[in-house]
Parts: sequence; structure tokens; C-alpha cells
Amino acid sequence: MNWGRSTFFALFIFGGVLFFVGCKPHWAAVQSEGNYVPVKEIQADSLSLAFLKPYSDSVYKQMGQILCHSALALPKIKGSHETALGNLMSDVLLSQGRKIQPGVQASLLNLGGIRASLPQGPITLGNVYSLMPFENRVVLIQLGPKETKELFRYIGEHPGTPFAGFELRCEEGTWNAWLNGKAFPESDSLLVATSDFLAQGGDKMNFFLPCPLKSDPGILLRDAIVGYMTDLNNLGQLLNSRLDGRIHACIEK
Repeated sequence: MNWGRSTFFALFIFGGVLFFVGCKPHWAAVQSEGNYVPVKEIQADSLSLAFLKPYSDSVYKQMGQILCHSALALPKIKGSHETALGNLMSDVLLSQGRKIQPGVQASLLNLGGIRASLPQGPITLGNVYSLMPFENRVVLIQLGPKETKELFRYIGEHPGTPFAGFELRCEEGTWNAWLNGKAFPESDSLLVATSDFLAQGGDKMNFFLPCPLKSDPGILLRDAIVGYMTDLNNLGQLLNSRLDGRIHACIEK
């Protein structure tokens, strides 16, 4: 069989490539060095600043818009089972959920989704963007009995998780819920308002994953907060929130 010079040459090149690739040594870094390079002040470009000024002025004006006034400072606190700011956020979410579907029983957020505190006095749109900078949407999701128990346990094991619509008690190491003053039946499902991020298992809330999504009207949680504050201001009321004992630490019977 006569393969010809071109075929022989191609095989020769291919074999050479395999040889060098196969024999290529494996390099590993054994030491690295670095130092800090100071960044010198740069003179602002007056033309660029002049071009951007109308846009920046518009943003500052919009972010400075006063939505309402708060009767007290609402700090973001870690390590506590219940916080006034978390109660406010979850109450607003529950209210919005019931506007979407009156049968919503509870709401759930995550502490990590609350990014800032709220000051006493004027609350601006900028404050709300700092509080909730994410484009999270309000969604409704139906939890089965098994997932509902996992939700209760998650709240108990993650202090500060904001929730509303029920009372949670730890008795002999088990987290049990009371809804409308009655013990929540273990065989019942739960219709929950939450964010689309958490509904997809965000922050390890995997109990949401097997559950059916009931509604996603495209409403941003931040817009729901803005609407709530605007309504308060229109009614001449102050923003307020408090600890109401919606969660109780473990006790012995």
C-alpha cells in the first residue's frame, strides 16, 4: 500500500506532537512575591464631570426622596432570634403576599438579604435601596407537611431569620408553630410568601425546592417596601416595629 509522502509527513508530525505533549513537565508554583503599589490621586476630568452632572444630580435627587419618617432606629442585628427590623420586613412581605392571594398564611426572608439598618427620622428611597439592593421578587409557594416542618426547624436553627404569620416555640428540642392561636397541625401544608431567590433554594432553604410555585406576579420586594412606607406617610403615620415574641427559645415542659 502506498500512502504517499503527504500522508507519511502528517503521521510524522502527529506522532511528534503526541511525544512532546506526553513528555511535557508539570510545573507547580513554589513561591510568590508581591508588594503594594500606591495609587496616586488622579485629577478629575472636568469635561467628564460636567457631562455626568445632570445624571448624577437626578439620581441624588431621586434617592433623597423622603418616603416616611421612622419613630425609632431599626438596626440590623445578628445573633438574636427576633429583631424589630426583621419583623418589619417580614410583616411587609406578608401583607404584600395577601394582596396577591388572601389565603397566604406566612412569610419568610433571610437575614443575609437585609443589607442595612434604618435610621430614626426621615427614611429616603436611598435608605430602602441600601436595605434591599437586590432585584428580588415576591413569590408565593405551597409547602407540604414535610417541608413545613423543615421550614420551622430552619428558623429555629438560624437566629434572626425574619418570618411572619405564626408563632414559633421550641419545646424539648422540637420547633412547633402556632397559627391564629392554635397549634399548627403536622399534616397541614403552608402557603408562604417569600423571595424568588429563596424559593430556588437560596441560603440553603432547600425545603422550597420540591414545592410548587403558586404565583410570581413580578413585584419587587423593594417596591413593596416603598409602597408600604408611602402609604404610611400618606396616612400621617410613623414607621414603627417592635419585638412581639413571635419566636421562643427552647424551654423544658
